[in-house]
Amino acid sequence: MTHTTMTAADGATLLSRAEELVPLLRETAAEAETLRRLPDRVIDAFEAASFFTAMRPVDTGGSAIDFGTFIDIVRTLSRGDASAGWVGAFLLSHNWLLSRLNTQAQEEIFGAGPGLAAAVAAPPGQAVPVEGGYRVTGRWRFASAILHSNWVVVAAAGEHGPLAVVARVDDGTIIDTWRVPGMRATGSNDFELTDAFVPTHRVVDFIAYSSRDNDGAALHPSYDLLQYPMYRVLSLIHSAVAVGTAEAALELFPQAMGTRVRPASRVPYLHEPETHAAYGQAAQQALIGRLLLDDAVSRTERLYAPGSPEPSMAERAKLNLDVAASGTEAFAAVDTIVQAAGASVLRDGTDYDRIARNTLVMRNHTTLDWRHAQLLAGRVLLGQSLGDHADALY
Repeated sequence: MTHTTMTAADGATLLSRAEELVPLLRETAAEAETLRRLPDRVIDAFEAASFFTAMRPVDTGGSAIDFGTFIDIVRTLSRGDASAGWVGAFLLSHNWLLSRLNTQAQEEIFGAGPGLAAAVAAPPGQAVPVEGGYRVTGRWRFASAILHSNWVVVAAAGEHGPLAVVARVDDGTIIDTWRVPGMRATGSNDFELTDAFVPTHRVVDFIAYSSRDNDGAALHPSYDLLQYPMYRVLSLIHSAVAVGTAEAALELFPQAMGTRVRPASRVPYLHEPETHAAYGQAAQQALIGRLLLDDAVSRTERLYAPGSPEPSMAERAKLNLDVAASGTEAFAAVDTIVQAAGASVLRDGTDYDRIARNTLVMRNHTTLDWRHAQLLAGRVLLGQSLGDHADALY
């Protein structure tokens, strides 16, 4: 593989650029909802900020940011708008995902620029071997960022086990199914391939690809993050977006309440003890969510440091509790602050209307299903098996 040495933005610079984009993301959030995708100028701003090479190895011209910096960028973008944080997170991290491939696949994908990609696993399709590659058929749900992508990574059943297939978006069909109350601008539609030919170098063993021993980790040993399991990096995106959304709810509260007066007493809402108590409660809940998020990052970095042994099931259970609980606390903060703000802030098109609807949809994601997370963690911590749950996804 041909390597290019370039000077790329460091993590601190990228995080500063994310902070600078918060006002733009708030300004364009309503437009993004109407479009049901991010406006082109937001994607252009992400590219200008060098986000799409943030998680590429240094020897390819990337910034090779660490895990904590990635999560902080996602959280910061989500303070601007949850949908923008979500899409930004996947477009950043899927460049990392594509960097786990073999040399030939990477040269093809990155030869024309950043690898903007969606990635969806369920339900798995079918990959039938033919000369030079595979014929792939399937329909996958919830392809976030597919409307901004050139590539898509999908899961398919092969003759000898599960496969990861990297297809061109143009080789399939985007099916408009993402019509939901919140997170509308993520464009998380279905994607379909029908007997599409995919060459051998873009079809890899799914278990190896998602593990610490992927091809890209061997090609770029200096980038530690490529040696993390796929699930560990991608699963924490959900919590980061939730915490960033809760922080936005707190930041917007003084302005939203600044001119409101209780009709019966003529006392400004911002002067009422009840408002102070609710804001303090929400601030505490958001802080707990942030602390759990930070703990999940530090646990991940410790457990999956290069050369470290495979974490025990108990360690993984505690990490998964961190992930689910951080989102749960963030959602509780949003609920507290929205209820304290009164009914008028939920008028169609307001910031809180959008925040409330976004968290309504986000909390239904399986990664933040705290009931299921607690059930599985309880089984593991009591020394029992995972049952039907896939070990590779725990």
